[in-house]
Amino acid sequence: MRNVAGVMVAAVTAVGWFASPAFADLVSGTLTRTFVIVEDTDLIGDVTCDVASNTACFSFAAPDVELRLNGFSITGRADATIGCGGTNANGEAGITTNNMSRVVIRGPGLVQRFRGDGITVAGSTNARVESLTLSTNCMSGVRILGTSFGTIVEGNLATRNGSAAAGLLCGGI
Repeated sequence: MRNVAGVMVAAVTAVGWFASPAFADLVSGTLTRTFVIVEDTDLIGDVTCDVASNTACFSFAAPDVELRLNGFSITGRADATIGCGGTNANGEAGITTNNMSRVVIRGPGLVQRFRGDGITVAGSTNARVESLTLSTNCMSGVRILGTSFGTIVEGNLATRNGSAAAGLLCGGI
């Protein structure tokens, strides 16, 4: 069974009847729970994340897979103008690698307005984060935890991430 979320379910289901397992999961619309990535995944429209506090919008659960934004955005619940305004929600990330190795988060695309990090690379080996714009996230645009090794971050633009509040002085990458 395919892991499909968002408003395009009917169209995706129709495609799924004819698709082979080599095709990627297709996602767009509003997510109200974490989308668990177990195979290559493509955004086919903008994604609005309305997941529970302190959880990620997208979380890898298998190694050797990609999340491709394809020019679309992933938007969290932080304020559009000031981001978090000094109040973060650690753990509320746009995307987490979740201890999976050789995963790729590929743009172009925008990850914005999360009350934690835009992307958290946690416990992963040889992860890649490339060609993304990361904006107005309360903590870092991309945070690479000390439990990760061999991460490549390339061709990204990080702007307006972090907070002026004491203890929240995170930033770009």
